[in-house]
Amino acid sequence: MYYIADSVLALPGDESRVIHDEKRPVLVISDQNEAHGVNAEDKRSWPTVLVVPISSSTSYKTRFDVRLPAGCGNLPKKGWARIPAVQPVEKDHLRDMLGQVPSEVLDEVTAQVLNYLGLIEPETELDDSEEEALL
Repeated sequence: MYYIADSVLALPGDESRVIHDEKRPVLVISDQNEAHGVNAEDKRSWPTVLVVPISSSTSYKTRFDVRLPAGCGNLPKKGWARIPAVQPVEKDHLRDMLGQVPSEVLDEVTAQVLNYLGLIEPETELDDSEEEALL
């Protein structure tokens, strides 16, 4: 998980969206991060990574989004991994590293990306009370 300038991201409602002056957390989901990925490419040969923006707002929440509790990957407050907003960003835009998410969270994000792309069927969905119990 890294911080990135909010203005770098394309998010729903861009025409009316208020760009945060502050940085926004993103979860790098491609294994192309020079610092950590075993398949990392030098930024001169491939300058981008695939990220999932994180939002604390419930606006635009979809059934594909993954809830992240405060502290997950050193996230300062709870938020949502916005799966439908997955996008490439230049490696140079990655700022401070927050931390790494547990493998279970990364597995859930990966499954929801595949679900969003229509490549897998989701397992049974949790209702809100079941989801809260897991967090």
